[in-house]
Parts: sequence; structure tokens; C-alpha cells
Amino acid sequence: SNDLGHINNLGRAHTNALKKTWRSLIEAISKETSLSGKYIADSVYVDELFHAMGYDNSDVLILRWLRSRKWDVNASVHQMIETMKWRRDWGVQELVAKGERAISQDEISTNKTYFMGHDKMGRPVCCIHPKEHIKGQFPHEYSEKLTVFCVET
Repeated sequence: SNDLGHINNLGRAHTNALKKTWRSLIEAISKETSLSGKYIADSVYVDELFHAMGYDNSDVLILRWLRSRKWDVNASVHQMIETMKWRRDWGVQELVAKGERAISQDEISTNKTYFMGHDKMGRPVCCIHPKEHIKGQFPHEYSEKLTVFCVET
């Protein structure tokens, strides 16, 4: 998007917030892990962060968090750290590595989620239809795994 605050349309304040967020994120990871300097690259937080980015420009992901927190750098960094913890604790990387084998085939066949077409950047579009969910049809964990898998792949 070319809207103000997106990667191709950053004002000076947005650029400064982006730079400050990167510095603050590195400091927060260092504090969380007791690692410093080049050693934070080996932390689970950095690993999760780069897996979350996928093929996107790393600044695009950081800008999403900044926009969602109305350009509050501290709130954005806090949310990023919490997200990385959730990804680690939930086992997102392991789920994606196992692929569809980790998902109930019966749950997949409900067509609650599917991929159709591509966005303007050529990325697949994941469609998730919560209205197709029937409470109690499958264990809650099955639905969670399916949703996380589709969003992450």
C-alpha cells in the first residue's frame, strides 16, 4: 500500500519511529535473554522474529506493529516480544515444519480455511471462514492448529 506510514510512503517521523523501534527491540531482546551484541542473533526471539517475517521486508513487519499501536514504540516492542514468546511457546515453527501432516485431515476437509488467488504482491491469499466452525465438532486444538498453520504458510 502507498498509504502514509507504509514502507513506500514514510514521513520523517515514521522513519525515526522505525529506527527507534529496531534499537528498542534489540535492547528488549538483550534484556529478555541476557545476551548482548552479536550474540542476540542466536536468541529464540530473533529466530522467531525472522520466521515471522517470512519473505517480507523486515521493516514491513515492524511497521505493521507500529501502525497497530498508533506509532507507540514501547507498546509496539512489547507486543513484538509477547508475539515472539507466543510463537515459541505455541510451537509455530514446528507446526509449519510438519506441514499438513500435523493437522487433522477431517478438520481440513471442512473448508473453513483455504487458499485462493494472490494479492498484489503475488502472495497467496488465505481465506478463513469462522462461520463454518461448528462448536464441538472437533477438539479446540485442531481448529487452532489449522488456523495458525494457514496464517503462517
